[in-house]
Amino acid sequence: MTMLWIHPLVQLTMTLLALWVMEMGVRRFLFVHLGRRAVLFPWKRHVLWGKVVLVGWLAGLVIGVAAMRLSFGTWGITGAHYTVSAVMAALIGTGYASGHLLDRVKKRRKYLHVFHGLNNAALLALALYQGWTGWALVGMFLLPQG
Repeated sequence: MTMLWIHPLVQLTMTLLALWVMEMGVRRFLFVHLGRRAVLFPWKRHVLWGKVVLVGWLAGLVIGVAAMRLSFGTWGITGAHYTVSAVMAALIGTGYASGHLLDRVKKRRKYLHVFHGLNNAALLALALYQGWTGWALVGMFLLPQG
């Protein structure tokens, strides 16, 4: 049962960190697209913590699937929560790959950084949705039934 608690704690931590990483990305958007010159973009911090969040979300996803499998002998029994996690896995890969390319091959780009930001904004929105659906699952699977 302890393993079931690890998943929501990891995912909550990563989602809170993701809000901070997204705030840094919004700073970059304001600078590049809206001409706000007094906006500082901490590139290296954004890259580092963005990687931590994406890898952490993926690790949390694997932990969640494994916890359900080990505890209940199956996975996918959480309905929309499980289905959305599959979509998130694809977006995590896309966000990591696009972020890696932006960091490693520095040049003027028109669209990749916008694509990266939209992908990761969708990912954050799905993570918040997962928190909402996950809260109901905590009541079903983790809290004592009286």
